[in-house]
Amino acid sequence: MKKYRKKIILPLIIITVIVSIGITQSSYYRKISQSQRLINQVYNRIVSTYLHQLDPEAFSKATINSLTENLDPFTSFIVEDDQYNINILTRGKYGGVGIQLGYRNNTMSVIAPMDGGPAKKAGIISGDIIIKIDDEDVKKYSFNDAAAKIRGQKGTTVKLTVKRFGDDEPIDFSLIRSEITVKDVTYSGMISNTTGYIRLNRFSTLTPSEMRSSIKSLLNSKASEIVLDLRDNSGGLLSAAIDVLDLIIPKDVSLVSTKGRSKESNRTFYSRNNPLIPEDIKIAILINQGSASSSEIVAGAIQDLDRGIIIGNKSYGKGLVQTVFSIDSKRSVKVTTARYYIPSGRFIQNPDYIDNKYILNKTKEDSTFTTLNGRTVYANGGITPDSTITLDPMKSLTSQFWRNGYFYSFAQENKYRYNSFEDVVKDKNLLMEFEKYLDKKDNILLPGQKELITVSEKINELDSTDINANKALKDLNAFYIDQQSKQMIAENNELKEILLLEFAGLFNGPEGRLKQALKDDKVIKTALDMLSDKKIYQASLSPKEIIEN
Repeated sequence: MKKYRKKIILPLIIITVIVSIGITQSSYYRKISQSQRLINQVYNRIVSTYLHQLDPEAFSKATINSLTENLDPFTSFIVEDDQYNINILTRGKYGGVGIQLGYRNNTMSVIAPMDGGPAKKAGIISGDIIIKIDDEDVKKYSFNDAAAKIRGQKGTTVKLTVKRFGDDEPIDFSLIRSEITVKDVTYSGMISNTTGYIRLNRFSTLTPSEMRSSIKSLLNSKASEIVLDLRDNSGGLLSAAIDVLDLIIPKDVSLVSTKGRSKESNRTFYSRNNPLIPEDIKIAILINQGSASSSEIVAGAIQDLDRGIIIGNKSYGKGLVQTVFSIDSKRSVKVTTARYYIPSGRFIQNPDYIDNKYILNKTKEDSTFTTLNGRTVYANGGITPDSTITLDPMKSLTSQFWRNGYFYSFAQENKYRYNSFEDVVKDKNLLMEFEKYLDKKDNILLPGQKELITVSEKINELDSTDINANKALKDLNAFYIDQQSKQMIAENNELKEILLLEFAGLFNGPEGRLKQALKDDKVIKTALDMLSDKKIYQASLSPKEIIEN
């Protein structure tokens, strides 16, 4: 009898657990059904009885957006116009005229026309200001709406009217849109006799092939160190990040794992091939606060597996995976479906990404982990570099000129005076011409000067005839004029650096601007120093504590 009871007790426990789970799930789905019914009832009541007749499409979009706004920042409703960014990631292509646009000083400017694109073939150049699209004033639109009007289906026509400095009259261009392929690797080349450099802008379907081609080229140039620049790379496709790591990490190593509620969300991804980069090639990954998502997966895996050094500033801290679900041909919803964990087990998402009152399954993550070599690393809302570089802030006048867009507008207005960027570099009067240009612009104020103007006005209200007060104000104004002149001289080098950056971009496009920027890049200089010193490089990968930012 006792044996019989022992045999049936385990099945009874299993049945009890299954029934308990079933009841719990049933209760949960019943609550979902009730909530959906409530939402439908409220929506129908508003649409049918509200004082004004509502636009169903606009109201529905706003309603859905209000739902997603209560979740994490990455879950969103995507309509046709927003599909552009999705197409760039998943296809690496879009229909357009091939121009990189910028928005400065309330104007839409051409940063650079893309090689082989309709805009460049037609004669549009860097620095052109777009004033009309299909004869409609650009100022009627937001920047994003104006950019969307320029994009369109391959084979269709768009008319752009541009203002070009040096020409008195606006110029009309009738462009036939074509399929534009976007480059993810914006620059690749040797930055020293032994160091190769790759600037990766995003992670899309094209990233692996572009990275493979760039790495092969650097290896053929005898690179013994490689710098991968992921600064301001906000991420993209998880699959692209895994494919990039596959070029660097030895075969059959765990690279990243994802965990979510569905079976499909729980996966571990391994390196599948022998790496393209030999193990004796030293690697440095550059990151900053703009490095997020896939960038953090790559940087975090390299750090956790001690395959290279991480240099720069702490990354953004995005440890969530999104899946795009199509609703119809024009609309889709992007939903956060999983967390990702890098090889050490770190979840590097910034905390408090969602209000906990909406969550039933709260989880607590560990904060301290170790790398393959035993180094201590932290899950502190981002990737903390092995070497953190503190960048010098812009000086007072330079910062104000930059915020007001004076560097770019000066370069834009004076580009026609030069035949090439080399002519700009040789111009000994460049800074003097810039100072003349500044004389026509709004006054730039030094610290305390704004308050002095206010004090002057108050004193004049009290007694504008007071000799002592007027002399004191006159002396203070003279002091500031003298200080501004001295400050301009003190900031000459920085002013010239930024002017050359802007001219380099206008003459040679983003690649030219980047090459110019690398010459004075403090993070790049640190990377070169650390990679060239074998002892420092190896010490950076040996067990030690990484200080939490």
